[in-house]
Amino acid sequence: MKLAQSLRVGLRSVRMNSVPMAVLWSLAGVLALGYYRCPQVSAALAPVARWQTESGWIAAALNRVVFCGLLPGCFLVAMPSLRPPKVAWTVAAYCLWGGLWGVACDAFFKLQTAVFGGGHDLPTLVGKVLVDQLVWNVLVCMPANALFFPWVESGFVRLGSVRRGFLSMLIANWIVWAPVMVAVYAFPLPLQVQLVGLAGSLWMLVALRSGRR
Repeated sequence: MKLAQSLRVGLRSVRMNSVPMAVLWSLAGVLALGYYRCPQVSAALAPVARWQTESGWIAAALNRVVFCGLLPGCFLVAMPSLRPPKVAWTVAAYCLWGGLWGVACDAFFKLQTAVFGGGHDLPTLVGKVLVDQLVWNVLVCMPANALFFPWVESGFVRLGSVRRGFLSMLIANWIVWAPVMVAVYAFPLPLQVQLVGLAGSLWMLVALRSGRR
């Protein structure tokens, strides 16, 4: 797919989901602002940060199992028009996939903090988001998801293609997720993996709904 065509497809995808994208951006921004300006918000998130600190990758994995596995699974079960033929296997696959990503993201965020530090100043945020979007996202997240989700949607018959539509998906992903990740990296390390799981759940529900119309 040529660059111009990929850009058009990516932008069309963003326009189709412009409302949930704006909601996601707003929630991420308000939550980050509230954490540093409103003591009630930081106090409410303190137990989550403590759980992540004490449990590490286990907490990260459970976060993704719930938010990116069980919650989307309940959504599919509750919506007969969207329910896949192998719903139990689909939910199980989402839970396993989500748990593995929780472990991977926990390790990646720790690496980011080791390299850039734990501050939330502009240079630190920019550095983390650039590595996140241009390295982690391009080389790991997008190829893996491009294989996994079409495989699940095909009834576990065939893997997706990394090359087919990769650039258009990447462009759409950059537009949606770069601002969200700025907000995520503004939080202390223990909250980053927990909040990105919540954000991923919201966007996954949108993707499931729009992809099965």
